[in-house]
Amino acid sequence: MSNPVLVNLTIPDSDVVPLTSRVGAEIRGVRLGGDLSDAAIAAINQLLLKHKVIFFRGQEHLDDAEQELFARRLGDLVPHPTQGPAAGTASILNLDSGRGGGRADQWHTDVTFVDAYPKFSVLRGVVI
Repeated sequence: MSNPVLVNLTIPDSDVVPLTSRVGAEIRGVRLGGDLSDAAIAAINQLLLKHKVIFFRGQEHLDDAEQELFARRLGDLVPHPTQGPAAGTASILNLDSGRGGGRADQWHTDVTFVDAYPKFSVLRGVVI
């Protein structure tokens, strides 16, 4: 679905709010989960390619299992090669700035350092 008209039929332009002139958009009116339609997933993929970073606010219903179901709809999951996944998940890496003395101390958690890096990274902010 690379046709902007088809994307607009699934996620209206009015629900896509650009955050800067070059990168980032907030997508409104979409409830993320593994049960999204194929058309919605295709639209999200196209919007991600267009805006590079997309945000979906108000997704408190997502737990680890539902996040993995949604992420799996976007493509193959790639677990971190040096750190194990969170308990009960196949590929979720928990990041906690509290473990680093109050600062982030983990780099390349998006696995961009491997030869065949993932197409996307999915981040869910639980406590921000």
